[in-house]
Amino acid sequence: MKIFNKSRIAWTISALFLVAVTSCSKDKTVVQSPSAGQILFTSEQAGLTVKSALNIKSDFVADAGLTLKTTINGVVTSWIAGTDKTGIYCPQAYTLPNNSGTNPILNNQYSAKTTAASSDFTPLNAMYWGGGAGTSHNFYAYYPFSGSFGSPAAASVPVGLLDIQSQLVANDSTHIGGLDFLVASPVVVVAPDNTSLTENTVHLTYNHLFSIVQFDIYGSGTISGISLSGTDLAVAGALIDITQVTPTPGVAYKLANGGSKTGTVIVNLATAATLSLTTPTKVYMVIYPGYAGFCTIEFLNGGSWKNSQSKPAPTGGFVRGQKYVVTVNAGAL
Repeated sequence: MKIFNKSRIAWTISALFLVAVTSCSKDKTVVQSPSAGQILFTSEQAGLTVKSALNIKSDFVADAGLTLKTTINGVVTSWIAGTDKTGIYCPQAYTLPNNSGTNPILNNQYSAKTTAASSDFTPLNAMYWGGGAGTSHNFYAYYPFSGSFGSPAAASVPVGLLDIQSQLVANDSTHIGGLDFLVASPVVVVAPDNTSLTENTVHLTYNHLFSIVQFDIYGSGTISGISLSGTDLAVAGALIDITQVTPTPGVAYKLANGGSKTGTVIVNLATAATLSLTTPTKVYMVIYPGYAGFCTIEFLNGGSWKNSQSKPAPTGGFVRGQKYVVTVNAGAL
């Protein structure tokens, strides 16, 4: 981790993202023995709510332990060095010490330094306490970073979810990192009595906007894609106010501008997958939460959509920050 001089705000936007086996579990990483002048930032993802499994095995069953962040490696989700970037806001902080430089801090970019479950993040611009000791500082953050330093405003951060998604090969989940969207719960931190010393740790808890569906597909023949149809499963051109009070777990965030919604989401496989009657072929899809009706699932084979089938969405609808597993039989393709 970089050492920062004087009152510069150093950030550790890092977290241990383990697949949990119980509800609402949280893991976090805190760097010990910071150097003088360094203010630590830690982060975690809000624990997931356990959802009751449905009686019918082949329907959407909630997995209580998935975090959507970036890529799933076995049971650990990881940041990607140089690729994962988050935007940080603080209206009271400055880019230079002694209340000078740019103020407020709007959309300061931080980049992951290592590919690992826990990673330090490197800032594009240094940040310093503003207003002197005792000044309250409001911090807001989101992932993934977009725009540039100074824009967009915290009340109008662009958010979207593609209705055409791409997975490299069967059973690979690395593509979900580019589809995920996180918003940190707003926090207020008072500047320490001596802003040259480390006396405060700012902790950020990130919350998911979307849901993920894992399709466990059985059958014979090959598929090069899968589609899920319902209502409002993808969104484009929306804006979100990241300063809003964090909703209770499972309750959707409010969009400042709802954009346009799409009812069908498709995941295309770059390499067609050969199905098995005994071993599932896994395809991962990220969807916008809320839909509570019947879903239509179809399989792409030879350029045509085949073997349409209908399954009910979870009772109460898809919940943000939750993973759902659906077992489907594509039949003979």
